[in-house]
Amino acid sequence: MLSRAVLPLLRPRPCRPLVAHALSPVRAYSRTQGIKGPDYKPPTNSQPESSKEPLRKVPLSPANPAAQDDQPLESPPFGVDPSRDLDDVSGSVSKATRRSMRDRQRQNAGARETQSEQETTDAQSEPELQPQNPLPDLRQGIPSTLDAELSRAEQSSQSHARKSSLNVTEEPDEPTPADEGDRGRGDIPRQQYVSSSDRKKNAAFRYMYIALGLGAVGYSVYLGRNWENEEEEKKHADAPSGWQLGLFWNRIQARLGSTMSYYRDPVTTKLLPDEDPDPNMRFPFTLVLSLEDMLVHSEWSREHGWRVAKRPGVDYFLRYLGSYYEIVLFTSQPMAVVEGLLRKLDPYSTIRWPLFREATVYKDGHHVKDLSYLNRDLKKVLIMDTDPNHVQNQPENAIILPKWKGDPNDQTLIQFIPFLEYLATMGFEDAREVLKSFEGKYIPAEFARREKLLREKFEKQEAEKRGHKSKKSLGSLASFLGLSKPHEEESLGEGKMLWDQIRERGQRQYMEFEKKIKEEGEKWLAERDAEEKRMQEEAMKNMKLGGWFSGVVGGGDKPAEKK
Repeated sequence: MLSRAVLPLLRPRPCRPLVAHALSPVRAYSRTQGIKGPDYKPPTNSQPESSKEPLRKVPLSPANPAAQDDQPLESPPFGVDPSRDLDDVSGSVSKATRRSMRDRQRQNAGARETQSEQETTDAQSEPELQPQNPLPDLRQGIPSTLDAELSRAEQSSQSHARKSSLNVTEEPDEPTPADEGDRGRGDIPRQQYVSSSDRKKNAAFRYMYIALGLGAVGYSVYLGRNWENEEEEKKHADAPSGWQLGLFWNRIQARLGSTMSYYRDPVTTKLLPDEDPDPNMRFPFTLVLSLEDMLVHSEWSREHGWRVAKRPGVDYFLRYLGSYYEIVLFTSQPMAVVEGLLRKLDPYSTIRWPLFREATVYKDGHHVKDLSYLNRDLKKVLIMDTDPNHVQNQPENAIILPKWKGDPNDQTLIQFIPFLEYLATMGFEDAREVLKSFEGKYIPAEFARREKLLREKFEKQEAEKRGHKSKKSLGSLASFLGLSKPHEEESLGEGKMLWDQIRERGQRQYMEFEKKIKEEGEKWLAERDAEEKRMQEEAMKNMKLGGWFSGVVGGGDKPAEKK
């Protein structure tokens, strides 16, 4: 690089051979003479002087080196002779290069010797291997490297108390800009230093925690106070008044429970209206049905979105049993989700009362369908569901079915009709006792087995009666008196079982209902839509300011009242 810097300063001149300059300090020797000194005389030659080329005078080193050292050499200043300057620069660069190469070779040799000595020392000492941590199980996922990074950062912060600057022009002891920002905090480390704003924030949080703690203590004392009157004390007999610690805690729990019951319990304690006072107008039993995976199945796909399928036989199941049971739909889904689906599932209102999530009890993370809120005698209530958690309060009233996943060949609902018809028409007092007799068994199959045995026994008895004596049946007498219909007379005359006759009557009722749907179904739907539209218009009218104000003051629309 130095030669490149010098070359532009030189004038362009033809290159001269550097051999003479390079060999100037070398002595010339001859076979017959010794070292040629300054008094050397060249031998004569027979050639004429005109034909000889002039010889260049080459400076020779003197015989005595000490004398040469005593006499300082006079060299021309830099820039007088460009060729000599270039030679001097080239020689200096070559010497510096050779010197650096020798130093590097010595360093490499020393490093190799040190490494060999270290290896020998390590082999002799043979330190014990440190136990390595087990490799992570990548089948459970890629582990986090946050802990390792934090530990490395902490070690580096401890080993380097102050960040070193990367600027090579700075002195090692010169403070860096990062250190200049730490002035004024003395010898406190960065981790322990807290600014004034941080101290204010910590103080504010401290006061807030103290206020929250005092508020919690005060609210607990307020909840644990004695009951204000005897009525409240009788209502909470397990937590009477008193200042013992246990009674104090019981009153706190009682009052908190009554506060949380707003979110946990149903909207009312009577989910269904009172029954008809006339026993002849009541249904013998109340059948509660679940919706999700019981009557319908919903699924979502990227291609079609949400789709809902109706279970095979659900129309026949509802319309056939609608004449025997007070059917209640009880779902754990919100009303806003189920209302539109229910209009399509049961357009002719065979389901008398729909109940939604707002009527459930939230318990242990599940929406429980508590039958005690139905305002019905639990002896006369039967529920069919697919989730045992929904009926955990009254499992003895429940029939748990497997979830329907959309199988188009499913016949479960149809198979349950004979058993439910038998239960509703045989005059049982407690449905729980009947269900207990089928505990642990598939009800349709077990009922069919029992029915077959009874039918065989009944047919055997009828055969014996016909063989011993023949007499007129009750059906013949009723026919003679004109109290029976022809088909009833034929049924009793043929010796049919009682539930066979009930089943035939149920089939006739179902056929009549289907006939009415075909004839007047559209009319019913039009009337329902008109009624809903009228109710919506009235609701919108009441939302207006005039209607609201007239309702508050007690006035009303006189034409509407006359109508």
